[in-house]
Amino acid sequence: MSKRFKTIIVDDEYPARLMMKELISKHLDLIEVIGEAENGKSAIKLINSLKPDLIFLDIQMPDMEAFTMLLKLNHKPMVVFTTAYEQYAIKAFEEHAVDYLLKPIEDARFDKCIVKLRHFVNATPQVIDFNSLKQFFDHLQPKKMITAIPIKIKDKIILVRLSKISYLLAEQGYVMIYTDNGEKFLTELTLSELEDKLPSNFLRVQRSYIINTEKILEINRYFNNRLIILMNDSNDTKIISGTTYINQIRLALDL
Repeated sequence: MSKRFKTIIVDDEYPARLMMKELISKHLDLIEVIGEAENGKSAIKLINSLKPDLIFLDIQMPDMEAFTMLLKLNHKPMVVFTTAYEQYAIKAFEEHAVDYLLKPIEDARFDKCIVKLRHFVNATPQVIDFNSLKQFFDHLQPKKMITAIPIKIKDKIILVRLSKISYLLAEQGYVMIYTDNGEKFLTELTLSELEDKLPSNFLRVQRSYIINTEKILEINRYFNNRLIILMNDSNDTKIISGTTYINQIRLALDL
């Protein structure tokens, strides 16, 4: 890697790109802007072609999610996110990016970012788990919330309140709902359909399980980078997390 980071700015707002270039202009000994893009599609083409060392990337892209764009890249640069997300999401940036910059970006904050970048001049580029980051932000996205799950029983429909649910389990092509008092109900909805409808306190912890995080009693470490989650229900249910969901779980629960 050269002493100057070859850099691309990705932001759909022209004034924001101008502002970023103005901030960078004070640090031309470290950063060389070689291109800019206003959407995900053009950014993918530009990044794969020019192979920058670094990108400044706005999370809110018009044509695709920033994380979807990152997953489509053949070339993997270091990333500094620029975002309007509030503090609850900052942990994700700290774990998965070189840095994050909250808009509007202040000069003093940008200077701190530059200090971080200088540490990477002669270092091995950071490997970023874009997929885990995308999963976490998908979990944070606003959803059309439900407060209960309708269950058909013969000629009637009952509503299982979310506040009573301990976890949901997919098995043999069906999804069972387990409540904190030991009741269980069969739903016609798939786990993926439910995941899209449930509020943020419901978390996918492995391929077959969604748990109500408000019903967690205890969490213990398990081998192979997994967790044992003890639920506060009448059965003292223990659920082992999936390895591919571990980063999402840690970010969501601030572990």
